[in-house]
Amino acid sequence: MIDFDNVLLEIGQMGRYQLGMYLLLCIPATIPAAFIAFQQVFIVATPDHWCWVPQLSNLSVAHRKALSLPPGESGGYDSCTMYDVNYTVLWYQEGGQWPERANASWPTAPCQHRWEYDTTFYDETLTTKFDLVCADKWQPGFSITLFFTGSLFGNVLFGWMADKWGRRTGTLVIMLVAIPLSILCSFSTNFTMYMAIRTVVGFTFPALYQIPFILALELMGPAYRTFAGMVICVFFAFALALLAGIAYLCRHWFVLSLSLSVPWVLLASYYWIMPESPRWLIQNARLEEAERIVQKIAKVNKKPIPTNYLEGIKELNEPDVPAEPAPVSMRCLVCGYPNIRKKFLIITFSWTANAIVYNGLSYNATDLGVSDYLAFFISAMVEVPSYFIVMYTMERWGRRLSLCATMLLGGLACVSCIFVPKEAVWWTVTLAMVGKFGIAGSFAVIYVFSGELLPTVIRSQAMAVASFFAGIGLLIFPQILELKAYGRLLPVIIMGSVTLLGAFVSFFLPETLHQHLPETMEEGENFGKGEPNIRWRCADTLLPFSWKRRRAEAVDSTAAAAEETLPMTKSRPYNGFLEVARWSNGDQSESSMRALVS
Repeated sequence: MIDFDNVLLEIGQMGRYQLGMYLLLCIPATIPAAFIAFQQVFIVATPDHWCWVPQLSNLSVAHRKALSLPPGESGGYDSCTMYDVNYTVLWYQEGGQWPERANASWPTAPCQHRWEYDTTFYDETLTTKFDLVCADKWQPGFSITLFFTGSLFGNVLFGWMADKWGRRTGTLVIMLVAIPLSILCSFSTNFTMYMAIRTVVGFTFPALYQIPFILALELMGPAYRTFAGMVICVFFAFALALLAGIAYLCRHWFVLSLSLSVPWVLLASYYWIMPESPRWLIQNARLEEAERIVQKIAKVNKKPIPTNYLEGIKELNEPDVPAEPAPVSMRCLVCGYPNIRKKFLIITFSWTANAIVYNGLSYNATDLGVSDYLAFFISAMVEVPSYFIVMYTMERWGRRLSLCATMLLGGLACVSCIFVPKEAVWWTVTLAMVGKFGIAGSFAVIYVFSGELLPTVIRSQAMAVASFFAGIGLLIFPQILELKAYGRLLPVIIMGSVTLLGAFVSFFLPETLHQHLPETMEEGENFGKGEPNIRWRCADTLLPFSWKRRRAEAVDSTAAAAEETLPMTKSRPYNGFLEVARWSNGDQSESSMRALVS
């Protein structure tokens, strides 16, 4: 089997071709993906509303409210009830004039006609168009649940398609489904039609984010993948900020929906621009197609290679093809390896907690008592510094500390909202944004940390199952947001508590920084098994902040340098690269490992 990472040593791990293709693939993976996933924040927004009384239509808004609405339980006016009186008779009884305010003894009833809506921030949303308030207020939240229900199954479907028919095919099919249906959503004649279409659109997310990103990663060398993973998160955050700006300019749901979907018809040009993953082509024995792409990459990167390059490597490596390991199932993980099972369950819970809280805080940003557009914009922008900070701490302090610290910060900030007075709106906004800062950073860590903790033989299966359970968790957060009816800050406090619990259980994961990652199930079972008890684990976790860690690192590096011995090598030229055969120090027999070096 050809190792494509070794091929990249010859043609460039991150040359002009990979950089250009990475930026191109970030466009569908971030901007339309963000628009598809979070446009409902504005399209089904629920502005302030109250009962409409036709007899009072000639009065000012303030006078209409004072005369027709009973007081609400938490101050202000009730949104769903009105005084049940004959206002025509009342007008005659008052001598042809309207009283200044209602009599508290008047009987009340649910809204009998329709509702009036505050148009300060929205000209019209789907909620105001179809009066989805009071008895029907569950429908906007239910539409979000249906969207993520679609994403739960679509992720599996399109993931299978990308593995079966290729990353390019999977991405094109996703765009073919997502873009026309997103445009069709704009012409929904009733909310049931809108929910049905959005459920199908949900099948394309997060696959629209993941598959182009996977294609981009498979084109570049391993040394650049962590950086690329963080940069695409930054692009996604800017896409969310862009969504807030477009929503601010387009305050009618129909105009906004078209603005977020029609421009992406231009992505049809990717049919001629986007290549297939050469790594996937090699794995599926399609060497001729892979050769054309590899030659193009080498040409753009100005790294000349011989013709039929891959065929030459294949002939060289054929004698050393290792036997494929026996397949390992999830049942084996659950039943036979308790240490791996423990780590898998912690990963799954932390992943689910991150998914619930990240999406919950994003959707709840419009319920913090300030402008919906400003709150959502700030919520997006606080993610950017989080990713850069986490990128540093992951390499300096480790994955476990980075995950625990960011989740702890996010959870404490959200829970602290309970101590903020109701009138201190901006303190609430600040704490909620600090919570989003923390959870965005932890979400970036969990992807890397999960892949490093699980053994290679079952990594894909286990991460797919963990992602599936996180998808199930996404069905819960719309219901958490509905609890705002019982307290504006209740959803934030619940999400903060979930984050704190995730930080606590993540504390029991082993560190993976600079560690040999497990390949087999036996290595995965032993990895982290002999770590010290909780007291010393705490000291080890906090060690990065002390002089002892610096001293320990110096000792470890000195020991590693002393132990490292360069083995004897023999080499001969072969088609522009070197075949390196390593010799053992014992019997001087040739090892089976070969590497391609530039």
